[in-house]
Amino acid sequence: MTRQIIFIAFLISTHSVYAQKSKNNLAKIPPGIPTKREMETEERNHNCIKRVNRTFTARLNNYPFNVSTQIQFVSFIDSTSIEDSLPRLNDTICYSKLKEVKTLTFAQVDKLTDIFYNYSFRGTTYIISEASCYNPRNAILFLDSRGKAFEFIEICFECSKIQESSEKISVGDLCDQKMDMLKKLFKKVGIEYGITKGLISGD
Repeated sequence: MTRQIIFIAFLISTHSVYAQKSKNNLAKIPPGIPTKREMETEERNHNCIKRVNRTFTARLNNYPFNVSTQIQFVSFIDSTSIEDSLPRLNDTICYSKLKEVKTLTFAQVDKLTDIFYNYSFRGTTYIISEASCYNPRNAILFLDSRGKAFEFIEICFECSKIQESSEKISVGDLCDQKMDMLKKLFKKVGIEYGITKGLISGD
């Protein structure tokens, strides 16, 4: 219902707004008030489907996977005093302030890149619906040959928001189920804080 209200409000206010949970292929909102059928199509199109089946090798060609020697899932205590909360001193991650650190196996990196690059929207979408909160407790770290994290993706699973450390990083289309898929992978890897613990409505 919220997405429908936002969609209708956008259509009434402007006919030149572009919106989509992706950095590419933005769809222009069509003129006029949407019909019920159009709204139902919009809802369906936000669902995730496996639109392509890029090989693991092809997926690893995406930055920063192509220059990483290790990928880590981490958790940390949120701090709302700064724009993002991943503990850092200048450009260095403060590992002593992280709650959990898990280095991904080959198979887990395979699954992570599959989620990022093979799953996308079912069809054309015109609107973005997202929560206004941002309380990140998890991140994906990309390590170089010296073992230093040079890029990261910060994640707030409760608010379904992410923040990349570089504009060169892309997680693909943020279709509706992609955050849940990532959350399940964090849980499988062994991360608890921000997943099953430390939540506003939980422990």
